[in-house]
Amino acid sequence: MRKTLILVGLLAACSLAALGQGYDTMPADAHVIPIGVEGTVYEDMELGVRGGTLHIPNIEDPKAWNNHTAKETSTTWFTYRMHRGLMNLDHISGAVVPDFAKSYEISEDGLVITFHLREGINWSDGTPITADDVLFTFNDVITNEDVDCNARPGMILPDGTFPICEKVDDYTVTFTLSTIYRPILNQMTFSLMPKHKLAQYVHKLNPDVPAGTFNETWTLDMDLSELVGNGPWIVTDYQVNVSVTMERNPYYYGYDPAGTQLPYYDKIVSHIVANQDVSMLKFRNGEVDVYAMRPEDIPILLPEGPSKGFQVMVTDLAQYGTTWICPNLDIGLADGTDEEKRELYRNVEFREAIAHLLDKDTMVQNVLNGLGTAQWTGVSVPSPFYAGRDEYGGPTTENDAVWFEYDPALAASKLDALGVVDQDGDGWRDLPSGAPLTIEINANDNTIRIAYCLIIQDDLRAVGLNANFQVVDFNTLVNRLLGATGDIIQLGLTGGDEPNSGKNVYTSCGNLHAYRYSACEDPDEVDLRIDELMDLGANTFDLDEAFDYYKEYQILLAHQLGYIYLCQPTFLYTYYDYVGNAFMASPTSTPGGNNGLLTELCFDKRL
Repeated sequence: MRKTLILVGLLAACSLAALGQGYDTMPADAHVIPIGVEGTVYEDMELGVRGGTLHIPNIEDPKAWNNHTAKETSTTWFTYRMHRGLMNLDHISGAVVPDFAKSYEISEDGLVITFHLREGINWSDGTPITADDVLFTFNDVITNEDVDCNARPGMILPDGTFPICEKVDDYTVTFTLSTIYRPILNQMTFSLMPKHKLAQYVHKLNPDVPAGTFNETWTLDMDLSELVGNGPWIVTDYQVNVSVTMERNPYYYGYDPAGTQLPYYDKIVSHIVANQDVSMLKFRNGEVDVYAMRPEDIPILLPEGPSKGFQVMVTDLAQYGTTWICPNLDIGLADGTDEEKRELYRNVEFREAIAHLLDKDTMVQNVLNGLGTAQWTGVSVPSPFYAGRDEYGGPTTENDAVWFEYDPALAASKLDALGVVDQDGDGWRDLPSGAPLTIEINANDNTIRIAYCLIIQDDLRAVGLNANFQVVDFNTLVNRLLGATGDIIQLGLTGGDEPNSGKNVYTSCGNLHAYRYSACEDPDEVDLRIDELMDLGANTFDLDEAFDYYKEYQILLAHQLGYIYLCQPTFLYTYYDYVGNAFMASPTSTPGGNNGLLTELCFDKRL
C-alpha cells in the first residue's frame, strides 16, 4: 500500500544505533494520533503504556537498509518503519493524510502543492529535519538517474517531466507540476532521507565519489550506529539468519492524546525463521507475540486460543497485493542462449496455454481452505479502481474480468498448434526444433507458494510439459527475477488503492517490469498503450474517467499475460491477548510495513 509496488519475501552487523536523548517535552508540532477519541476511526483503540518488547516472526533476512533502492519486502519491512514521508496512509482508513507535513495547500489550478513541515522535529540522531532534507530526497535521490530508485517511475508526470521541488523557507516546500497529476498526494508518501548522512554518497553533490555510489550505501555490513531515520523505529542490531532488533526512535514525532510519545513498545525483535511452519511453532510456543497465519493453521489455532490466551482473527476481507507466476520473456537474452525457448515464451499463445493450466479453484479450496479468491489483474480487489467493477468504487461484478478457465484439453491443443509436441517418444513435449523443453519453476520457502507450485507442476506435467519445481531462498529468487536469469518465478507484489502505484511494474521501462525488461528498448503495441493509459489515468481529477482508463489497462495487462495471476488469501491474523490494539490489524494497517499490524500503536498490557 505504498507509493510503488514492492516484491513480497553476509556479515552480521551488531551495533547500537547512535540514538539521541529525545525531546524534553512534546513538540508543539507533534503528530497526535487520536487513539480512543470518539468519532474517529481510532475510537475503539486503547491508550497504551510504554515498555516491553514485541516479538514478530519474519521469513527473510533483509538485503540492505537503503529504503529507496529496495525492491523487496525483506528489506522494506524494516526501512518503512525507519522512515516517514510528507504524507502517509492513515493507519486505519488507508486515506492519504499529512504525516511529516503538518498541512498542505493545493493551488486553484491544481499545479502547485505547498507543504508546511513540522518544526522542532529531529532525526533519530538529534539533527533537525528541515526543507533541505525534503529537497535532498526528491532532487538528489528520487529524480537522480544515478540512483536506482524504486519511487522514481511513480513521480514521472504524464508529460514525461518531474515535479519541481523548491524550498520556500526551512519549513516550507513547494512541488510545481507541469500538468494535472491526480496521484501526486499518494506519491508524497516517499520516505524522507537524512541529507547530513547521505549527501556524501551522491555523485552530483560530491563529485569525488563515482556515480551510483548511493546504491551501495547502508548495506548489511555497515556500522548500524550510522543509520538515521525519522520513523518510529531504528534498527540497532542484526544477527544474520537469527534476528533484527529495532528500538524506539527517541525523536519520533508521533504522540497519543495523553501526551505519551509513540511507539509504546521499547523494542521490536524480528525473528528470522526458515519458513511459516517455524513461525507457527514459535507462536504456539509463545516465542513470538503475533503471527500472520495461513488458512491451514486455523483448525490448529482455534481450539488452542482460549487455553493459551490468544485470539484468532478470520475475516472475509480481501488482502491487498497479488500473487503470480512470471515466465521470463527475456530468458537467455543477456548471454545469447535459449533463443528458441525465449521465442516460445514470448508467444502469447504459449502463455495462454500455461494460463489454462492454472487450477485456481483447487488452489483456493485446497491451499487456502476456501479463504481466498482467484485473481486476474494487477490491481488489488479492494481498490475502487479494480476492473472487476462496473464503475469507480462500485460493487464487484467481474463483468469485464479476463478469465482463462482451467482447461487442460484446450491448453494441450494450443501447445500442439505451436509445434510443442513429443518428438522423441520420451513422454515430454519438445521445442518445435525437437530440442528438449524443460521448465524450472522457483518459489521461496513459503508453504502457500510451495503448494501453489506443486499444483502447477503437476498440471504442466499432466499435459507433457517437463516442469520441475525447486525452492530457493527469497533474496536469491528476487535476484533471479530482477536479473532476468530465472525461468518461471512464483512471487507476489504488495498493492494499494491507486493503480498508478504499479507504474514501476507495468510500464515498459518500470524497474519491476520483470517479465520483459527488454520492453523498455523494444516495446510492442500493448506495452505502449499500457504506458499511455497509466498516464491518462493519472492526468485527470475525474475519478470515473480515470477508472475507464485503468480498466482498459487492466484488461490489456490480463491478455498480455506477463505476470500470470493466481490467488490471494483473505486477511487472517492471530495475536496474544496481552498485545494491546492488535485487534485492529487489517489489510489497510500497513503504513509501517506489510504485515497488517500497527506496531507503533500496540503495547504490552502486562506492564
